[in-house]
Amino acid sequence: MCASAAEFISVLSFWGPLKADPKSYGEVVLQRLFETKPDSQKLFPKFAALPKEQLQNNPDLQAHGGIVLCKLTEFLQDGGQDKKILKDLAESHAKQHKIPRVYFQIISDVIFEVVVEKIEGFGTDAQTALKNVLKTFQTQMGEFYDELGFDDK
Repeated sequence: MCASAAEFISVLSFWGPLKADPKSYGEVVLQRLFETKPDSQKLFPKFAALPKEQLQNNPDLQAHGGIVLCKLTEFLQDGGQDKKILKDLAESHAKQHKIPRVYFQIISDVIFEVVVEKIEGFGTDAQTALKNVLKTFQTQMGEFYDELGFDDK
C-alpha cells in the first residue's frame, strides 16, 4: 500500500516540531530504538559499546538522529516521488552499513511511537497517515534493496 498525496500532506501538517529540532527528536528516536531493540545498537559502530548513560546528551547520537529525521523530512516533503532520496539512502545502508531491511520497519515503529508520545493533537487520522507514509518508506527502501541485490531475507 502506498500513501496518498493527502496523507503526505497530513503528516507534514504536524511534522513541524520534528523538522525544527531534528537532533533532539532524533536522539529520542535512537535512544528508544536501542532500548526496545538492544541488538540494533550493534549496527551503529560509534555507539555499539556505549552504555545508556553515555548515550544521553551525546552529540554524536544527536547528530545521527538528526540525519535520520532530516532524510525522512526530505522524503515527506517530496511526497515520496524523488526516488534518488531513498536510492542513495538504501545504497549506503545496504552496501556500506549492511543494515537488514527489517530495521526500517523497526525504526518506523519507533518513530511512530515517539511522534504519538511527543506531538500534541496527533489524532487517529494523522496516526493512520503516518503509518501509511512510513509503510511507503519501508516498501521503497525494500525495492531499492532488491535492485541492489542485497539479500537479507
